Amino acid sequence: MKRTFCYLAAAAALIALGACTDTRKPTTPLTSDRSTDKVYTGVLPGADVDGIRYTVLLDFDDDATEGDYDIVQTYFTTDSAGTVQDLASFAGEGDFTVGTGANGQKYLKLSGDGSGEVYFLVDTDSTITMVDASLTPSPTPGMNYTLKSTR
Repeated sequence: MKRTFCYLAAAAALIALGACTDTRKPTTPLTSDRSTDKVYTGVLPGADVDGIRYTVLLDFDDDATEGDYDIVQTYFTTDSAGTVQDLASFAGEGDFTVGTGANGQKYLKLSGDGSGEVYFLVDTDSTITMVDASLTPSPTPGMNYTLKSTR
């Protein structure tokens, strides 16, 4: 009786382990599945401040080419002692789509909540760069408009 119980327990354990095998396809730049959100963060230049801290959360739909986003922009200054002072934070949300430009470059378009559209070129799965509506990067040398993935 004990031996039968041990065989049944071992068989159940093997079935459970087989069910846990990860059979998902590897992701390509800016594709996802429902179990994974993407979060991008970084500091971008600001006109009247020392920088704007961006955090963008992408929540992909089932087809992995669109979904919902949340964004937080925090404007800050730095005094002569190096102390960072947050001036204001703004949050927004809306829909996003992943598209392909005329040159074959993947891009991300954020739209919604009355704030207009924001575009990012998809450099890799871990970096996106803010661009204008014609998908042209900033012509100002030395300015960093890249956000990096945190997950």
